[in-house]
Amino acid sequence: MCGRYVSPDTAAIEAQWHIARRNSNPFARRFNVAPAAEIPILYADEGRLALASARWGLVPHWWREGKPPRFAHNARLEEAASKPLWRDAMRRTRCLVPALGWYEWRESDRQPFYFRPREDRLVALAGLMARWVDPATGESLLSCAVLTTQAGGALAAVHDRTPVALPPEAEAAWLEAGAVRTAPEALAWHPVRRLVNSSRAEGPELIEPSPQPA
Repeated sequence: MCGRYVSPDTAAIEAQWHIARRNSNPFARRFNVAPAAEIPILYADEGRLALASARWGLVPHWWREGKPPRFAHNARLEEAASKPLWRDAMRRTRCLVPALGWYEWRESDRQPFYFRPREDRLVALAGLMARWVDPATGESLLSCAVLTTQAGGALAAVHDRTPVALPPEAEAAWLEAGAVRTAPEALAWHPVRRLVNSSRAEGPELIEPSPQPA
């Protein structure tokens, strides 16, 4: 599952998706984004892409508990259309989560690996979003989850799940109709140091290849 990822800065997102600057709080590049962080997302707004900030960990609009749902940062593709936590967002409010890459931990020895596109570009992870309004204060919270699917081929040697990484030509179909198409052959990956195990660690050294398991 995708529990950590590398997030691009605002300028890189605007350059790749040709978005005019409308966000007053620019995003910095981050190398170790963990669930519950505020992250950049893209969504369709009257036929155009818009950039917004959302909490990574979906809170559905109908949520009434005092705390947000646990483990709501990843949504399984196989369950998204039917499970109540994801169902409404899957039908109506899909989004893209821009990323430079993400981390997975090999299940056999917990060795972390960094996954990224082979090409020099950002990748759009298929996402779900929801807007929740606090009934006590009336404050609004935008939140999101990353869609995951069964890993195949060489990817499965590291982990049995993988984020749904959309090729550029599949992004519009996901936003408009919820159609999913992935391109795992377009990914590269390498082992990294266990520095990334700490959610407080930050910096470009986290994605540098590790010469040996550490």
